[in-house]
Amino acid sequence: MTTFIEVFPINLSTLPTLYAYKLIIGNNDISTIGWKFAYRLRAELGGHWVWSENKIVGDKLVSDLEIKNIVEVLWQEQPEVYRNLQGLKQDTDFAITPQSQADFVAFGLFSDIQREIKLKLSQKNHDLGRAKIERTYGVKAWVVNDHPSISISVQSNLIYKEDFKTYAAKVADPNQLLGIMVEDKGSSLKDEIAAITGRLIDHRTRLLSLTKKEESKALINNAPDDELVVSVGKSRYDYISSALKIVLRLADCQRFNVDSQKALNILKIEPKLRSEIVSSIAEIAKQRNFIQNAYTSQKDSDLFLNSDSLNFSSNLCFGNSKIGKHDEMINSLKQNGVYRRSSKFSENQPIYIGIIRGSNTESLEKFRPALQEELKKFKFNSEYVGLQNIQEDSRVKIEEAINILMQKEKQPNIILAFFNDNSEEEGSAYDKFKSITIGRCIPSQYIEKSTTTNTFALGNIALGILGKTGNTPFALAEPLPYADLVIGLDVARQKKKNLSGSLNATAIARIYFSNGDLLRYRIHDAPLEGETIPENVLQSLFPIDEFQGKRVVIHRDGLFRGKEKQVLKSWAKQISAEFYLVEVIKDAVPRIYSFTNGEVKQPAKGDVFKLSDTQAFLVSSLPPFKNSTPQPLQIRTEAPFTIEQAVHSVLSLTLLHYGSLRGTRSPVSIHFSDKIGGLVLKGIKPKDLEGTIPYWL
Repeated sequence: MTTFIEVFPINLSTLPTLYAYKLIIGNNDISTIGWKFAYRLRAELGGHWVWSENKIVGDKLVSDLEIKNIVEVLWQEQPEVYRNLQGLKQDTDFAITPQSQADFVAFGLFSDIQREIKLKLSQKNHDLGRAKIERTYGVKAWVVNDHPSISISVQSNLIYKEDFKTYAAKVADPNQLLGIMVEDKGSSLKDEIAAITGRLIDHRTRLLSLTKKEESKALINNAPDDELVVSVGKSRYDYISSALKIVLRLADCQRFNVDSQKALNILKIEPKLRSEIVSSIAEIAKQRNFIQNAYTSQKDSDLFLNSDSLNFSSNLCFGNSKIGKHDEMINSLKQNGVYRRSSKFSENQPIYIGIIRGSNTESLEKFRPALQEELKKFKFNSEYVGLQNIQEDSRVKIEEAINILMQKEKQPNIILAFFNDNSEEEGSAYDKFKSITIGRCIPSQYIEKSTTTNTFALGNIALGILGKTGNTPFALAEPLPYADLVIGLDVARQKKKNLSGSLNATAIARIYFSNGDLLRYRIHDAPLEGETIPENVLQSLFPIDEFQGKRVVIHRDGLFRGKEKQVLKSWAKQISAEFYLVEVIKDAVPRIYSFTNGEVKQPAKGDVFKLSDTQAFLVSSLPPFKNSTPQPLQIRTEAPFTIEQAVHSVLSLTLLHYGSLRGTRSPVSIHFSDKIGGLVLKGIKPKDLEGTIPYWL
């Protein structure tokens, strides 16, 4: 068996000589104009220009006069953007790095073959009636073992056949267009409609001055005065509506009358087809001598690890210290019971269950006894202590039903709610129900209509009930040998309305013992401005009485921001602790494949591609469908913690989600971070900001 990845070493022998230039600017905010200025240099001077490591890197030497002329034009055309820009100067002291070389190929040279790649991908499109599925690609720059490399990834976009202009003309209120995902027809820029700018008659001159593309100029010149202009994404790029096409997310399908299940089946790309598409793109790049063959375990064995070489064990500990495999979890629970049983349910004390049932929901005649039977398999008796039927899902009716149930002589240990709506919708019954139950620290489970009739979901629901009522179904059989505690750290972010940046609503820490048993969660409730968790907040999340003298692995959902690392290291030193910092990045990670018996297949859980001693890609879990390709995680750490230990800590904690019979993609320390943060941003949080019950399951 061979393992390979969609990452390719760059062919250094054919790279042109590169030159680095530094922006001379009156403030420190150079990143906001770096890419814009690189784009303008290419339009004015030709060649290839990229923004890399706070430098503009290009393959042309330019004179001071050429730079001066361009800057003066920019001052006139876009004074708000370039008013602090003073010039550009060659940085002869800057040695071109592998990262800069990789950025140059990914974002510079690849633009030369973009049209050819798009033509190749157009052969893989699918028609869905009102919509079509387009295959697109993405290129990212990486450094692998000090060698510049690039990844080539394939995505699928569900495109509405009517373009944005045609659809917008049918909408009575332009504000109904806000939030629709769109893509620039002439590039790969894709984001949501953020604002309605106005009509073209008021913006034509400005838009013409902003673009250097002849196609865009022609489009703006030929558009009528009354054409709608919209603002797209956080950066607020303005577009005329005819320049955009609509990209559908699955949640949009009902609004646009598209079969979501049919779309989903085609959106998923099996490993064999995905690798073939990637190979066809790579072949175009190889013909230009940009890249070499992909990294494989056969020729680059030192870069590939697996669960065995990581000493990873999927063994879990159940009742009476009995050991069982993760994929045999149900049988182990049936035979041995849970790892730690709450004292509330000793001596066969049943779990008291209350039920709230909304209108137009499925009958619970079969569900109720089936759930009791499932709980009994795990050695828990249960008793239904009340059923409240409500005819409307208003907050008043839901709260009245909860109050009636909680006043029962046998007060429910958990309340199950059955409603006929989508829990993702703003203001849904889910939000109202969870706002009340979580706020009052009442364990609860929201069950959608589709789940009621799904017998396969019963095991997940039963496990969730056990976890939410204070039991620990299982723990790691082999505690992490390098840690006393594992912390999941996340920040709930909310975009500012009509402004760039974000308001960080709160910081959340989930603290686990080294065997994965939850010690407690801790929420910092005061709003935080900016991208960084302040020093005093970080220190409050890691109090001395719990962390002094401890070895602590900290899983950060995403990147550490600002001075967070320095603050944590300083605090660890003050309390004589060891903090091992691990960043878990979920987006835009290259995929890993296996080649077995002449076929391209899914990789195995625990397969790893090691970029360096501090960075790796990890296949943390496999999707439930064989025709899907798993999305790895990017793991980053720093010495003295090794990348092998960092990966092992993440992989081990994917086994411990009590709300699912399957392993999770993220470790349990940060799993559901988006959900927890989303609830907190809506004001849905426990009244006790510290607790030991995982209410988020």
